[in-house]
Amino acid sequence: MNTLSQLLSKLVIFATLIFCMVLLIISIYPGAIDSLLFAVTLVSIVCVPMFVVAGIMVLVVLGRRVKLRSIKIPSQIVVAITGILLVSYILLKFYIPRRLAFMVSQSAFEQVRVQLPVSRTGKIALNRKLGFYEVDKYANDSRGGVYFRVFSGGSGLGPDVTSYGFAYQPNREGSPFGTADYQVFYLSGDWYWFRVSDDY
Repeated sequence: MNTLSQLLSKLVIFATLIFCMVLLIISIYPGAIDSLLFAVTLVSIVCVPMFVVAGIMVLVVLGRRVKLRSIKIPSQIVVAITGILLVSYILLKFYIPRRLAFMVSQSAFEQVRVQLPVSRTGKIALNRKLGFYEVDKYANDSRGGVYFRVFSGGSGLGPDVTSYGFAYQPNREGSPFGTADYQVFYLSGDWYWFRVSDDY
């Protein structure tokens, strides 16, 4: 394998590893990847055509200076990249980074859950760091569940807000942050993470 092939192979593996590590770290926060994907989609509408043109130009230059056929990616590189992507996908699919981060933070959530009074007016501004998470709002739901919102963002291009966070013994009907597209996902014990839009 020539030097150019080795360099390209290492760069591709390194870029894949960094990309997957960043995604795994971001996935600790519920909703962060959803928000990032929406932003990436908007940016890619402009950037993808530019990258395609730049890629074609690079291939033309490489084609003139070097024989492209001499650049070969060995099967070990393909296996390594596939392995990195597969492991990352499994970790994301089963929320492993989020589960681990919440496990470390759970005692702080439990402490606040026990100490704070039951809210009769709905959501209470908390603005407190609990473990890895910055919780902006806290609420009890009369249908059941104690909710801690850690992230919120727009629902597409409309005015609706999607809230993400953690819930203790959540109900299945809705949350204090809305009822549209309401979903809860099991973490451990009586704790879940939730996603919901305020588009009633």
